Amino acid sequence: MNKNMEGIGKAKHPGHPVGIPMSGHPAGIPKTGGMGHPIAVPKGKAKPLASKTEAIARVPFFERFSSSDIAKLEPYFQEFKFDRNQYLFWEGDAADKMFVIKAGRVKILKTSASGKEMVLEVMVPGQICGGNALFAETHRNSAQAVEGTVAYGLSHESYDQLLIKYPQIARGIIKYLGAKLMDAHDVIISLVSSKVDSRIASVIVRLCENHGTHTKDGVLINIRLTRRDIADIVGSTVETTIRTISKFQKKGLLTTVSGRLLIKNFDAFVEMMKTPR
Repeated sequence: MNKNMEGIGKAKHPGHPVGIPMSGHPAGIPKTGGMGHPIAVPKGKAKPLASKTEAIARVPFFERFSSSDIAKLEPYFQEFKFDRNQYLFWEGDAADKMFVIKAGRVKILKTSASGKEMVLEVMVPGQICGGNALFAETHRNSAQAVEGTVAYGLSHESYDQLLIKYPQIARGIIKYLGAKLMDAHDVIISLVSSKVDSRIASVIVRLCENHGTHTKDGVLINIRLTRRDIADIVGSTVETTIRTISKFQKKGLLTTVSGRLLIKNFDAFVEMMKTPR
């Protein structure tokens, strides 16, 4: 175990070891809203970033920093490693660190009043999780590694030091908070939608934005997901989800290539997302 993990790996609940711990989209695909819309857990390995410097450079707070300035930030970030299914933090835990993912994937979970966990989003290399640690006392969500994950932690104390030393970070913080507000709006619209079509369309749009690659036939979503994954997230049955996706396929809006979705008419899904009722 990484020496930085001493005292961290004990299970908070049986079977759940505890650890500590935004995003680009393909060129040409118009951004439709926030960055954290619910998506299904991707299968397969995420492409890791080459270095600590590259990971830190992806943080939206530091997007205007030069390469030399980014290098000066490295000592403030501590490396942590997590096994598959290990929790980085739990909902309600003290929020004392923000994490930048270098390798692996992390799913963000929210527990409902009935005790059911809902996947809010999946974070990939270059994204941050636990960002509320910079502004709040406790985590509002849980974070769990989907696969072996390496992340760099920035403590609240280190963040305060950086903000004093580099006041321009404040501008990046404002942009980040604005994006999170857009996120929340998009999630609410999706959850209150009465049409399964619209909710599934919204998931597809986010997958295209965050995991899509342009091909001559459309946008290929570079992660594999099951119909059950989608059903759990949109709050529908597997049967209804299968029927809805089959309907999209018959209309020529999408198809499947080697277990991945190929979106043939991205604009059609954007329109469905905008008209939830």
